[in-house]
Amino acid sequence: MDKPVTVGVDGSPSSMKALDWAADEAALHSRPLRIVHASVWERFEGATPAEDFPEGLTEAAALEEIITAAETRARGRRPEVRVRAELLPGEPVDVLVHAGEDAFALVIGHRGHQGLLRHLSTGSVVSGVAERAWCPIVVVGDCAPRPPSEARHVILGVGEGTDAGAAQVSFALHEAQARGGDLVVVHSLSRQETHQGSPDLGSRAADALLSTAVPDRTAAECGVTVRRQVVDGPAHRALTRAAHVADLLVLGVRHRHGMVRRELGPTHHAALRHSPCPVALVSTPWPPP
Repeated sequence: MDKPVTVGVDGSPSSMKALDWAADEAALHSRPLRIVHASVWERFEGATPAEDFPEGLTEAAALEEIITAAETRARGRRPEVRVRAELLPGEPVDVLVHAGEDAFALVIGHRGHQGLLRHLSTGSVVSGVAERAWCPIVVVGDCAPRPPSEARHVILGVGEGTDAGAAQVSFALHEAQARGGDLVVVHSLSRQETHQGSPDLGSRAADALLSTAVPDRTAAECGVTVRRQVVDGPAHRALTRAAHVADLLVLGVRHRHGMVRRELGPTHHAALRHSPCPVALVSTPWPPP
């Protein structure tokens, strides 16, 4: 069975944008879409939910309304996609990490509701999910998802604490291929690289790094045109600038030595906060079956 594109929703505008992106992604790859909402509302029976729920609507009914509205929205946006929506009990991070175990990719919004729903599913969940889930994680920010038909570029960041191994390269190439766009591989020269020998020497070494990371032969086998950019300045600024004309920014993530958690560095956190396009964090063997 095809692994689904899985998206976490909580009814917030951010999660609805993530839902739209996930539905487009599922259509783009001919995958099913799985919509998940984590519910622990039973723990808040004594709380006053007026901030998040319409007057007279119980917590249970409100949560059911969230998942039903999300399913209706996804079916309306992409009628060709098989959609399954589930309201699952448990803490948001635990539920989403478990849901990602059999996912093609796990999509979440950058921020969620305030008040009661903040405890259920919110942007604060992003770091927890990103550190624990093993499938590719796509975080959708506040910008509206671009239609896949626009054939935007896919950006792959190399260096400055991000991995660009076989899994990350394969994911980025696959996404560019599906969109009919180019893969732009970006490396930002560190101060050490800039000051070793000469700026030209640093640039040549960076060019060699990018050519090794994504060989022309590998890209040609996927029918993807690769463009390589070596830029000066902090990595997060270079990636943010490149992402303005991109459909997706792909970053590799390392695992802490002796631990199963991912290690998110300053570049990852900056990209998640400031990227004008969705950010994919990839660390696991890819592609999935």
